[in-house]
Amino acid sequence: MIEDRYALTRLEIGFNRLFAVLLILLSLPLLLNILTLPTVILFIVFGLFLCLSKKYHLFVNIIFLIFALGIYFVPIPPIAWGFFRSLKEYRLNDFVFSFPVLWLIPLSVFVSFAVRNLLGNIFIYLKNISIPRNTFYLTSLLIVFAATIGYPLLDSVKLRDRTMNVNTAVGGELPNIYTQQSLTFLDRYHMAGNFTSKFDSSSKKYIYHLQLQEPLKKGIQFTKVEADGEKINFTTNNQIKCLNCQKDVGNPYGLIFPAGKDIDFTVTSDQLIRVIKFTEPEDKEAEFIFWK
Repeated sequence: MIEDRYALTRLEIGFNRLFAVLLILLSLPLLLNILTLPTVILFIVFGLFLCLSKKYHLFVNIIFLIFALGIYFVPIPPIAWGFFRSLKEYRLNDFVFSFPVLWLIPLSVFVSFAVRNLLGNIFIYLKNISIPRNTFYLTSLLIVFAATIGYPLLDSVKLRDRTMNVNTAVGGELPNIYTQQSLTFLDRYHMAGNFTSKFDSSSKKYIYHLQLQEPLKKGIQFTKVEADGEKINFTTNNQIKCLNCQKDVGNPYGLIFPAGKDIDFTVTSDQLIRVIKFTEPEDKEAEFIFWK
């Protein structure tokens, strides 16, 4: 019998310390990208908390849960946030293994224990519960782990109304122009620049529409434009329309957004396109993501 209901049992302390060490060790490879340093520090602080704590602390557990929800649902790739999207994307790529997949392990440990700790806090406040503490700990930990990993693997893929822009190579002109124009509102409901997507039920087609309504001060050249990794041939593909665009005569995959023109770029597809990528010279890329 535990005299202090807030005190952890020996089993809880033992499992917490085991996974704390695992979390700290597995988070270190994240430092291969120095931008993940804040996330690694958070994991180390949480690991130390699991190692040293012998009681439930409601306020601290709520704080860590807030961070866990951010890491799980908010995609910020440079700092390794967005577990849900990363695991879902891993599934969409047919579970092809690559080293960055290992980075998902410390994220899953952090999120699972942050959620389970709060569940443990709630459990100790419940009265007339005949379930032993250790049984609840192990059962809830297993369920949370399974739900954390299983939810992204089972969730359906849906089409975004508006793209999520990811600038994967700093210095490209298109993402800068797109961001600047998107921040300029023409009226209450319309942006000056947008990249939208929709499913046309009448034609059974997916339509992706990039519109830059403000003329470009400087032209933008693309060495290639890819839809889900497949290069678009602007000479033979009749599902691409681009008002005021110019084709690159020396490259069938090349395209130019000329200066002084309003750009209206439309892709029509029979299938949902997850990512459209524009590549500028020197491999400067801008990814526009349409799945969620």
